[in-house]
Amino acid sequence: MLPNNKNTVLLGLIISSLFWVSHTVSAACAWGVAGKEIISNISFGNVIVQRDYPAGAFITSAFTGQISGGSTLFRCTQAWNYRGVPVLFTRASSFGNTIYETNIPGIGIEIHQSLNNVPFSKPMAANASLSMPDPLSATLIKLSTGSVGAGNLTTGTLAYFYAEPEPKYRTTLALTGTNTIIPVACTLMTKTVNVKLDNAVISDFKGKGTTAKPKDFTIDLNCDAKTKIKLSLEGTSAGPAGVLALTAGKNQASGIGIQILKGTQVVALGKQLNFGTANAAGLKQLALTARYYQTAANIESGTANTTATFTMTYN
Repeated sequence: MLPNNKNTVLLGLIISSLFWVSHTVSAACAWGVAGKEIISNISFGNVIVQRDYPAGAFITSAFTGQISGGSTLFRCTQAWNYRGVPVLFTRASSFGNTIYETNIPGIGIEIHQSLNNVPFSKPMAANASLSMPDPLSATLIKLSTGSVGAGNLTTGTLAYFYAEPEPKYRTTLALTGTNTIIPVACTLMTKTVNVKLDNAVISDFKGKGTTAKPKDFTIDLNCDAKTKIKLSLEGTSAGPAGVLALTAGKNQASGIGIQILKGTQVVALGKQLNFGTANAAGLKQLALTARYYQTAANIESGTANTTATFTMTYN
C-alpha cells in the first residue's frame, strides 16, 4: 500500500505545481481603459487597377481611426513581446515576407501598425503598456506584370496585435464590407492608323521650321471605364522636336519631315502624353494632328512617307 500512497502524493504535488504556474502567467497582463479587445475595421471599396501598373506598384491604402489615442490598451507586469501577425492572408509573396498574396491573383496586401509592418515582434519591458495613437492600415500592392484577377477580396480578420505569452490581450484589424478589384485597360480598334496628308507644293513652305497642310486624325480605342490612358510616339527623328524622318525610298522628297501634335503641343519622341481617364466604357478617341515640317533650307519634291509606333500604357 505504501507505494500507492507515494504515487498519490506525488501526483497531487504535480497538479498543485501546474496550477500555481498557470495562475501566475494569467495575472501578468491586464486590460487598460477599454477593458477588452478592440476590433477595428477597414474597407477598400471598389479598387481600380490599371493593367500597366508595374509589379510592386502601390494601388491604394485603407486606414482605421485612432485605436486608443494615448490611452493604455493593456499592460503586462512581466517582460513580454509585442507581436503583430497576419491571419486572413498568410502566403508570402515574391516581394518579401511583409507582402502577402490575397485571394485575387496579382493582388498583394501589406499591413501596418505605425512604423511596423506585419509580421513583427518587439521585446517589451516588465510593466510596459501598449497604446495605439496612430491608425492601423493596410495597403494593396500589384504583384504581377500585366493584368490581374477580378472579384471581391475575402473578408475577415487581417491581423492580431497582441502580448506574448498572453495572446488574449490583443487588438484586431478586420477587413469588412465589399472590396472589389476591377482591372482596366484599352484595346486598339485597329492595329494600323493610316494618315494621308494632302499634297503640298514647295511654295507652301516659308523657310526652315515652317509647317504646312495639317491633317487631324484619331487613334480609336475600346476602353474600360476609369482607364488612365497615356501614349508615347517612337520613330526615327529628323532632328527637330517631334519631327519624324521620311522613310527611305525612290523619288523621296528631301528637306521636310512629318510632325505630330496633340492640340497645339508637339509630341516629342519617346515622351509620354497624358490623355486622361476614360469616364465610361466604350470608344475613346485620341485626337492628334500630322503636318509637314521644313527641316532644311532647300526642299526637293518627291514622296513624303514616314512610319511611327504608338505605345499605349494604362497607369
